[in-house]
This record gives sequence, structure tokens and C-alpha cells, in this order.
Amino acid sequence: MFEVFGIKNCNTVKKSLTWLEEKKISYEFLDVKKSVLNEFLLKNWMENIPEPYTWENLINKSGMTWRKLPDSKKNIALDKKQAIKLILENASIMKRPIILKNKKILTIGFDEFQFEKKLL
Repeated sequence: MFEVFGIKNCNTVKKSLTWLEEKKISYEFLDVKKSVLNEFLLKNWMENIPEPYTWENLINKSGMTWRKLPDSKKNIALDKKQAIKLILENASIMKRPIILKNKKILTIGFDEFQFEKKLL
């Protein structure tokens, strides 16, 4: 079974869940705003992130949450430790959804090509 990390009212997550349901793919949804994230989990994701992704893909720099950050936070050169801290401070800054199987990331965000390649 797949694990889908996201926020229920996020449009990209809704689109992803609809895609999974249309394909009759079972999943467990984990709401990142309800304390499912922790430093160990995020560090593990970053250390084991599969291609074509990098740990930087976990931060959604095109979203409203990023745009609302003060320049002092946006203009620093993020490293893994700072990125983890940023996500834990505000889970909405994380790119969503993140889909895992057997605790390993398969996809980040909604990309129908990647979904078909990795989830079917």
C-alpha cells in the first residue's frame, strides 16, 4: 500500500488522490499538518531521495507559503538541516503530495507521467 503525505485541502493533493482512486490504487493518507512529520523522517527522506528528485524538491518554492516567508528566510542558502527546520516550522512549505511505498519516496508533487511509471 502507498503512503500519501499531504494536506487534505491542497488542490494538487486532491488531484493526486482522485488519480489514485480512479486507478483503484489503495493508499493511506497522512496529513502533514497533524504531526506526522519529524526530523528523523525528513532526514531519512533527504538521505534516500530517488532520481530524478533532490532533497531540494521537498521545498515548494512556487507556493504561497514560500512567497509569504520573510526575505530573511528566503534568501539564505538552504542546506538539509535548514530545510528540515523550515518544513517542521511550517508543513505547508513542503511540496505535496509525497508518495511512498515501503518507506521509500516514489514521487513528489503531481506528475501524471511519474505516477503512471512508478505507481501502476
